[in-house]
Amino acid sequence: MIPFIQKSANQFLNGKVSRFFLFFFLLITSDIAATQWQEVQPLDKSWLVYQANMKAFLPYISSKHYNYKSKSLAIPLAEYPNTYLRLEMDEEYVLFVQGAFHSHLKKEEVYSWSMDSLQARYPINGPLYFSFYRANMAGIPQGVSIERKVEENNTAFSDMLNLRQRNAYLFNQFFGSSFLLILFFLGVLYAAFPRYFAAYFRFTDWIHWEIKEEVLLKNAFAFPNLLVIFLLSLITACFSFYNGLLNQSQDSFFESQENLQRFIPAIGFVLSKTLLGFGLFVSRYFVYKLFTNLFRLPHIADAHYFKSIQANLQFFIVLFSLLSLFSVYMGPMYAVNLNYISYLITGYFFVRAIYFFQVFRRTYQVNQLSLLAYLILMEGQVMVFGLRELIFPEYM
Repeated sequence: MIPFIQKSANQFLNGKVSRFFLFFFLLITSDIAATQWQEVQPLDKSWLVYQANMKAFLPYISSKHYNYKSKSLAIPLAEYPNTYLRLEMDEEYVLFVQGAFHSHLKKEEVYSWSMDSLQARYPINGPLYFSFYRANMAGIPQGVSIERKVEENNTAFSDMLNLRQRNAYLFNQFFGSSFLLILFFLGVLYAAFPRYFAAYFRFTDWIHWEIKEEVLLKNAFAFPNLLVIFLLSLITACFSFYNGLLNQSQDSFFESQENLQRFIPAIGFVLSKTLLGFGLFVSRYFVYKLFTNLFRLPHIADAHYFKSIQANLQFFIVLFSLLSLFSVYMGPMYAVNLNYISYLITGYFFVRAIYFFQVFRRTYQVNQLSLLAYLILMEGQVMVFGLRELIFPEYM
């Protein structure tokens, strides 16, 4: 006989309470959905500057126009029906529309203008020009975008559906393929050149402050060393692709979603970045040779090159592994703030410069002032340009 299970009054009450909270939650989220904004078109790459001598607007280039007092946008209103020009001002600006004064924009104020209303007010065939003026403007105004109100769906739910325009399959495939490639080259290095593998992955060098592998320094471009340089270049290329995959890169490759949906363009991007990094790392050897001769430190060049590759390989392979595991665990919807990763890389280069100074000072009989000046110049270049420029060009 199967006994009947009686439902108690408490169970019935709990069910009513849980349904009440569920209804309350859905009511709240539906209200939130009615007040959300969805970005239609980012404008961070559409800025222009007016050149009086040419009487024309030219594309904004950060290295040339960073301190210009006026930056402009040319927006074809007819292409964005039922949308709004939304301004969340980071500073105070004076706004000109079609060259005529329009309004003063206050800091931390939010302005929202209907594109349809603007088109009715300015019935022109071409784009409408918005010029932002500030006496001490630095860079471009932040918080300017074309958006539309999202009425029917909660923003979080929309993000879950479109995964912030990131393909979850590509996201996981990227990390899987990256790990397989890196493990393959590590396996080749370990099986064919165990001595080189042991030298490059000897993490105890960070605390012993000495150079042990004098034999490896004799030929900087021996095949095992080139294999290690290629592996390091591949890791930096994976970092660069990951940066774009999170929609935080300004590389034109990531402007087209088709590039992210197809295998060949993605491989082409990683390969091009790998070759660029390989050329960068190889050229550093000749830079070290040139400047060690200028500073009268001829014995430092080979050691500096080896320790530089060794330190970079150890740091970036550990960083990429941890970041990959964290990203896969959190999923493609979680946006990792790569600003912090960029700061971490800068801190690493600073610590590396101090480490190199201690190692070379203890290993070689050199003028310490010359060594210090040489490292400030060489490591400063890497800190400002180098790998940070290769991985995070938008932060430069």
